[in-house]
Amino acid sequence: MTALNRFSIKPLSTMTRLLADVASARREPDLVIGGARVMSTYSERILGDREVWISGGRIAAVKPAGSYKGSAAKRYDAKGGIIAPGLVDPHLHIESSMVTACAYAEAALLNGTTTIFCDSHEIGNVMDVAGVEAMLEDARQAPLSIFLTVPSTVPATSPELETAGGDLTPEKIAALFDKWPEAVALGEKMDFVPGRHG
Repeated sequence: MTALNRFSIKPLSTMTRLLADVASARREPDLVIGGARVMSTYSERILGDREVWISGGRIAAVKPAGSYKGSAAKRYDAKGGIIAPGLVDPHLHIESSMVTACAYAEAALLNGTTTIFCDSHEIGNVMDVAGVEAMLEDARQAPLSIFLTVPSTVPATSPELETAGGDLTPEKIAALFDKWPEAVALGEKMDFVPGRHG
């Protein structure tokens, strides 16, 4: 089994038949994690002595321990550890933490966060598209799923009120969406609109 990352896992819509076949034991899983306790967010309980069947980087089934009878799957013994869903942080600014995306990932993962959506407004304001892309390059090395909400208002005010190093025009924003699969949405709207105050 090759190493998995967020770019190598196929979309769920293309895998439902495979996952159903694995869950019903018509096909072999890639990996069986045994000896685990599984936290159920639906029942708010920890389910003891379970095994998790993985296929294509996705969970196909959670079964009672000993359910897997095949021999093709790799096995991993969780030794009674708890398997729990990862947390998702839907809005943050990595550069405000004053560390790189990889360094941020270390702290986030230790606290259960596995996916983040970052708005790189600050680095875009200082370095334009080059800053946003440098941060995304670093983020690709992180063991955390990092997605970008493209900064929609750089600079945040006007040239009369600030000296920004970036100017993310609609054309530049469109190019970021075209080039980076991590770009999934527009970031927060935070500009000062001249003539509409008072």
